[in-house]
Amino acid sequence: MLTIEVELLHGTIRAGESNDLAMTGADSRGEWPPSPARLVAALVAGDGTRDRCRVTDGTELRVLERAAPPIIHADPTDDVARSRLRERFVVVNDKAKSAVQEYPGRTNGVERPGTRLSPRHPRLAYVWPDVEVDEDTMAALRSRAARVGYLGCADSPVRLRVHDGPPSSAPATTWRPDPSGEATLPVPFDGYVEVLDAAYDMFTAGTSARRSWFRSEHARYASPTPTSVASPSREGTMVALRFERPVSGRRVLTVTETLREAVLDLYQRLVAAEGEELPAVLHGHATPVGSQHAHFLALPDVGHEHARGRIHGAAIWLPPHAGADVVEGVRQVVWNLTELVRPGALEVRVHPWSGESRPWAVVPRRWYGPARRWVTAFPVIHERYVRPHPGLAHVAEWSRHAGIEAPLVDVEQSRVPLIPGAASLHPREALGTRYPRMPYSHMRLTFDRPVTGPVFIGRGRQFGLGLCVPDDPPATEDGDRRG
Repeated sequence: MLTIEVELLHGTIRAGESNDLAMTGADSRGEWPPSPARLVAALVAGDGTRDRCRVTDGTELRVLERAAPPIIHADPTDDVARSRLRERFVVVNDKAKSAVQEYPGRTNGVERPGTRLSPRHPRLAYVWPDVEVDEDTMAALRSRAARVGYLGCADSPVRLRVHDGPPSSAPATTWRPDPSGEATLPVPFDGYVEVLDAAYDMFTAGTSARRSWFRSEHARYASPTPTSVASPSREGTMVALRFERPVSGRRVLTVTETLREAVLDLYQRLVAAEGEELPAVLHGHATPVGSQHAHFLALPDVGHEHARGRIHGAAIWLPPHAGADVVEGVRQVVWNLTELVRPGALEVRVHPWSGESRPWAVVPRRWYGPARRWVTAFPVIHERYVRPHPGLAHVAEWSRHAGIEAPLVDVEQSRVPLIPGAASLHPREALGTRYPRMPYSHMRLTFDRPVTGPVFIGRGRQFGLGLCVPDDPPATEDGDRRG
């Protein structure tokens, strides 16, 4: 086995700023995972070829040229955030009569940097299971790897490690060579180093290159199953993040309102084009009556005997009609969101949820069910005044407003929490300034069939009030459910 592990020192990579004709035979606008051909090109640059070799003789590269395409340990594409392509102006090296700011005798030109990619895990590995190398070849490859400073563009620093065992720190998800795979990546081939040498010679001689002059080979790869921060629920998408430290459950509105403001601000700055309005599904304005839009949820620790009701994370739930572009944009926002701050009220660092099983409150599966019976973690703000209290028909109507199609068959209401850890909120903590003097209560809802979450009802559901957790009774030994 031959393994080359790659650590992205800045956590990002920009592969393919302009033309990669010698390597790929085509223009590149962001390559994931970084191709085996790109890795070998980096090793070539590490110590050169022919008379430019410093610490090796170059023969060790033949092993990689002749090997079959490797297995690549790397995140799925859905777990990789991408920057937008934006033009910028740079100083042109050629002398000119005009001047650019403090650069006399220089003009400027438009440069369009390639897409910067930010994977969930900043490590990857290339594994050739059937390749065996002798000690001298291994030593030469290690010497080259030690001299590699970057992969892709020069602003993507990396550290390489070459060894003959399985990967030690790369993601478990793998991209495997597969003739029917949907991904196509450039791979090295016998004579690949000669192609790179020819391209280098043309560059140093000032000769422009044409795509047809260079040979390239590609291999198809089967991409791994995504382990994305986004998980499907109620035919929508839930994007979760976790807090570095828990927050009191009494600050539910502070958390969700701050999250909403941060998401809308970052979406406008990082995702939306200049002058483009935010999607209505995110802010909820001008949406048709009865149409679902984004919900911002606080995720508390509730439902067990030691639950304290503290908020361990948050989530953005997007309805099915949000569209793939909006979902991808929210994922990018979550990747760039580092903290939630409201002066004097909230300051907590946040991270995208990346499959951790702890804390349980942040795991989206906690809020999915399916279950017939659900109980509130935060109280429900009533949609209308009903004296002495709303009946089954009223609450059933509220659940339909929340997009729950299953008929409601029973409801239990209480001024105090019905499960351990559920929040008992003061009116100003539950109502804020949005719903002055509206009544609110905790509820246990029973539907005629299992419902998939997340379940939230009531007037403040877009800010996490009325959020419920599954409350089906435990199964007995014979498999029946009691209660």
